[in-house]
Amino acid sequence: MKKFTPYLLSFIVVATLLAIVFRCALTYALNHEIIFMVHLSGVLYFIFMFANGWYFGRKDNLYLPIYSAGFRFHFTTYFIFVLVSELWFVFGFNSHYENVNTVHITAIIWGFLVLVHFIVYLILRKKSFKGLDKEELFD
Repeated sequence: MKKFTPYLLSFIVVATLLAIVFRCALTYALNHEIIFMVHLSGVLYFIFMFANGWYFGRKDNLYLPIYSAGFRFHFTTYFIFVLVSELWFVFGFNSHYENVNTVHITAIIWGFLVLVHFIVYLILRKKSFKGLDKEELFD
């Protein structure tokens, strides 16, 4: 089975750009103490990431006849966000008001949710082919 479809790769590019823009906006807002912008950047990041996942997830769903797209996109979003956030601190782009422990706590909580999603995916994967008879799939 293909793990990296063209639509997942497109999603990765857009998600990476969105994560970088989010980190820039968050750091700017924190440095200039614009609390409204801190909240707005988080809300807008959520909305744009949801739209990104919705668009490419639907395309991916049509491309591959499986139900696992949701988990692959969820894990990819988690991985990209944590990677960009950690690198943000490694390269010193963070605001002096930011603490790397916030990224670590977010990664732990979100990682737990990704793990729950993975367990649900494993339980339901037996039904993961859309209307296709398992016996006829590999003939």
